[in-house]
Amino acid sequence: MMKAYCRSRWAIWLLLATLLVTGLLAGWLLANSFEIVLNMWFFAVVPLAIIVSIDYWHFRREWQQLQDDHPIDSAQITDPLSLAYYQKIQGLTQKLRTTKDAAHEQEQETLDTLQLWTHQIKTPLTALDLLLQVEPVNAKDARLEISKIDRYLAVMLNYLKLTTLNTDLVLSELPLKPLVNETVRDLAKLFIAKDLTVTVGPLPTVVSDSQWLHFIFEQLLTNAIKYTPRGSIKIYAKGDAVMVADTGIGILAEDLPRIFEQGYSGYNGRANQKASGLGLFLSKQIAEKLGLKLTVTSEVGQGSTFAIHFPQTRWQVE
Repeated sequence: MMKAYCRSRWAIWLLLATLLVTGLLAGWLLANSFEIVLNMWFFAVVPLAIIVSIDYWHFRREWQQLQDDHPIDSAQITDPLSLAYYQKIQGLTQKLRTTKDAAHEQEQETLDTLQLWTHQIKTPLTALDLLLQVEPVNAKDARLEISKIDRYLAVMLNYLKLTTLNTDLVLSELPLKPLVNETVRDLAKLFIAKDLTVTVGPLPTVVSDSQWLHFIFEQLLTNAIKYTPRGSIKIYAKGDAVMVADTGIGILAEDLPRIFEQGYSGYNGRANQKASGLGLFLSKQIAEKLGLKLTVTSEVGQGSTFAIHFPQTRWQVE
């Protein structure tokens, strides 16, 4: 500790030694007696020793606080520079604690989502297993279950990529009609399985990311298919939005404000026992990152209409 104290005060010791030597030389040059010079030196050293003792006592107390595991009392820090360092360290420590808490919360949220997704993907896996046990194997139904598993995997991969979405955007002028038609073709087996008709009206050309916009449309259409036992699904432009409307069972009014929350499936989703709420949550998050707005209106027994609002004032209709 003494070595650390000396090293921390080396500039002061050098200055004091220079002053003492200068005083002795000045006294000698002024032809003062050696006794007078010694007395001058003594009266300078005594108060200096008292000051050094007090300073060393403060340094020793602060040093011992640093060595202990107990919290440091900032009121006992007398050196302004040390106090500034202490406050800086406290600020960084608080930021680190906040970051760790956020990381832990995100980790727990991811684990909860994975658990929910695992429960969801078990449904098509179980159905596929049962289909393979019955001879002859119904290839059509088996392929349908495989396509469901493939989409669930895509949802999870996109969920994991969501945190890096800002660096994975490729914006371009994008005609929506071909993109929506492609999405409908990808989901053709689901439409055919439930004998649902789908209509795609004239759609605008917008500036967006084709990959992520395709994902949003896929989730909205999959959701519409899931909750539409019979009837039709329509995709059309209206005002500043592209609408995805179904004639399904609809959504309860009390569920509407929360359907985009992570893990929230609402009454119909719980009754269906196949909904995790992950698809709509991801769609909402991605839409916001793309600068879009996702809204929904619904009436129980009449169907639901999801709207993707694009921030454009001029629309080019195909």
